[in-house]
Amino acid sequence: MLSGPLQPAKVKHDAFEHLCASLFLESKDLVVMLTAYFDESYNHRTPKTPNDPLVYTVGCWISTTEQWKRFGKKWKSALRSADIDHFHMKDYETRHGDYEFWTEAKRIGVLKRLHRIIKDHVLHGMTISLNCSAYDKLIKPQLRYAFGKTYYGFDVQVCLRRLSEWCDEQNIKEPIHYVFADLAKQGGDLDSIFRTIAKKPELKEVYRCNSMWTKGIMKDVVQLQAADISAYELNKRAVNHVGHGTKFIRRSLQNLNLYRNFDPLYFGEPELLKWIEVHSSGEPY
Repeated sequence: MLSGPLQPAKVKHDAFEHLCASLFLESKDLVVMLTAYFDESYNHRTPKTPNDPLVYTVGCWISTTEQWKRFGKKWKSALRSADIDHFHMKDYETRHGDYEFWTEAKRIGVLKRLHRIIKDHVLHGMTISLNCSAYDKLIKPQLRYAFGKTYYGFDVQVCLRRLSEWCDEQNIKEPIHYVFADLAKQGGDLDSIFRTIAKKPELKEVYRCNSMWTKGIMKDVVQLQAADISAYELNKRAVNHVGHGTKFIRRSLQNLNLYRNFDPLYFGEPELLKWIEVHSSGEPY
């Protein structure tokens, strides 16, 4: 399942159990589930929202192997009850496919049940939301080695750093196993990030990393579906927060009540300028 330190593994059916077996994970081991959400149809500027920003968001949750297994059993039970084989937030939101004829009562009930499962079984989560225009303006080609080749690469680097800081605060020393949702053209970014970490023992220690990253199909790895929900919700929140329309917080985000064990970050021009100033050595991470 896992090839080399820089090659992703494809996670197959019954994916999380296979992942745990392949990595020899024990019950208390920490596993991070990351996924990215970029909804161009929502962020695309329309006559009604001509000045709304384009925002790219990566979201992740961290928990132990034992808790992720419990999560998986409950999540699959919720999916069976809803008569679906996986949950995808964008399709749910747009009433596409399986969700087209759901009643409002079913829509609310299913999402609330999934929210409860997330809150019951994760330790901590975060999202990184990046204003794409600000990134293009400030992160010139000569800076992208240090700050990320793409929006995705930047968000992942910041996620890794923030996870490391959270582990320091919690006095967590155990290794972290990183699992990424399968996305087109993500391999180059992740290879570059983990290659840099692999070359420097001090970075391996900081990120509690064995230099390996694993890729999973979100449809099969239900734990990744929780990351999809947080990435979607905080992408919408970031666009609404910095856009020019009426400000509001979605009820679904309020119900998820992320902020108890959650760390959302937004990077516009001021935040990026500060990030560049703090990390101006030219070295990544």
